[in-house]
Amino acid sequence: MPPKKNHQDNNFSRLVLKAIVDIWGILTIILFFVDFLSNNRFDSSASVIGIIYLAILGIYASDKEFSRWKNSFISRFLGEIFVIAWTAIMIIFVVTATISHGQYKVPADFAVVYTSVLGVFAITQRSKELHEHKPKTLAKK
Repeated sequence: MPPKKNHQDNNFSRLVLKAIVDIWGILTIILFFVDFLSNNRFDSSASVIGIIYLAILGIYASDKEFSRWKNSFISRFLGEIFVIAWTAIMIIFVVTATISHGQYKVPADFAVVYTSVLGVFAITQRSKELHEHKPKTLAKK
């Protein structure tokens, strides 16, 4: 029988996964900025990195929510910070593209990544709310 993972192992694994999500998130934002400023010369690279980031974000969010429901996990990280950052970047891109009269264009997949980040955030927030208000009979199972 394999050894049982303890709480500290789970926390360490989650921290590693969180670091990976953060690194890929930062790389994704940087590449989208480079793509935006270069007149979309890196569109395919931005698409690929966006897909990788969304996959890793989905894995992290799923793991976090599973832990919340299974082990009464409480997150110390604020997803709001990432949502605010992605929103600020989207606003910068849209406003700059609009006032540049076509000199700059919002990267094609940026809207997909942005709305996906918002979707993941909304789902995890709803899960958190449901978990906080679940009946006590469910909490003991």
